[in-house]
Amino acid sequence: MHRFQVNTIASVKNQTIERGFVGKVSRRKREKLGFCHTANWILSTRAIEHVHHVSVATATEETTISDISMKGVNPQQNTYGPNAHITATGRIVAIGDIHGDIQKLLDCLVIAGLVLQDEDGLRWIGGDATVVQLGDVLDRGDAEISTVLLLRELDKQARHHGGAVYMLNGNHESLNVAGDFRYVTPGAFWESAMAAGLSEEEARTSNEAILQARWSLYRPGGVMAKEFSRNPTVLIINNEIVFAHGGLLPHHVSYGVQRINDEVARWMKGADCSDGSSPSPPFTAMGDSNSVMWNRTFGKERCSPYDRMHMKMQLDATLDQLGAKAMVVGHTPQMSGLNAECNGRIWRVDVGMSSGVLNADAQVLEFSKDDKGNLQASLLTRQYTPYA
Repeated sequence: MHRFQVNTIASVKNQTIERGFVGKVSRRKREKLGFCHTANWILSTRAIEHVHHVSVATATEETTISDISMKGVNPQQNTYGPNAHITATGRIVAIGDIHGDIQKLLDCLVIAGLVLQDEDGLRWIGGDATVVQLGDVLDRGDAEISTVLLLRELDKQARHHGGAVYMLNGNHESLNVAGDFRYVTPGAFWESAMAAGLSEEEARTSNEAILQARWSLYRPGGVMAKEFSRNPTVLIINNEIVFAHGGLLPHHVSYGVQRINDEVARWMKGADCSDGSSPSPPFTAMGDSNSVMWNRTFGKERCSPYDRMHMKMQLDATLDQLGAKAMVVGHTPQMSGLNAECNGRIWRVDVGMSSGVLNADAQVLEFSKDDKGNLQASLLTRQYTPYA
């Protein structure tokens, strides 16, 4: 299978911001940040001129985050955030945690038969397919903003064919909006510095300026935080399949899945800051180890019989409350690869594919309907895909 090549900054290991990591990235490598030459995408220091104008260029048009942020979003009816319930007519593709590895994302898209590279660049060929990326686009890898832009552009293309591309908010999106940059790589700091309008000289010489630049993008009300506010935290497709980064528990359903999406969106937009106060992160979504983004109830490959019984009880209760058939989660890297339990009612799609995690091979989960209309799931890999 053809592998698209993406040039990004190589990870700089064992270097922290206190040690002045940006100066250790060569100018030549910095200039390559975010480039996807073979796909004809451009995200460079020339294209990123200001925090409000982060651009991606294709062969035919230029699209900015500010331009595309409201395109392809379902009409809102009495909701503040993105709709928790959507419908899809075609197959449904689930992609796990990306963590700044745009090459692995492209591998997933190719495996699932969603994109094609031709003389016009990278284009959507997935028809009315719906893609759900389970969150954690950020951290541990260098290509964060460029990955977001790629997914947004593909969503715009997919909408013309009745499809869609969704990103969920994961715990690493919430960490960055909360100002926790512990897992940000040197390359990602450089990318956000350029996006915020820093000069190369400032980025090389001032760690404080780099931190301020990133915070300006990702703080509640910042450009990237507003972009993430349009991501669902919980997504339910056709009232059958539930998607949540860590997992949805019965008390989350009782609290209200749309309410969760609304509260995360409000916090990320900085909507509660009009009086000058700091916005409060939504506790149910991200507050503790039982929250939607952080819980690992369904992510444990190896656990005791008691934990497995508890997991099944929680899963059954959640799905029964929603009238759904299956749940898909990310968040916890699976050492054995993409897998399912409870007779296919829980699917785990974080395979640790980012080079900053396990550098595992890309794997994709696909849902479709058989001739009788029954929901069926397929595991797609580079070795096994009907779309090669």
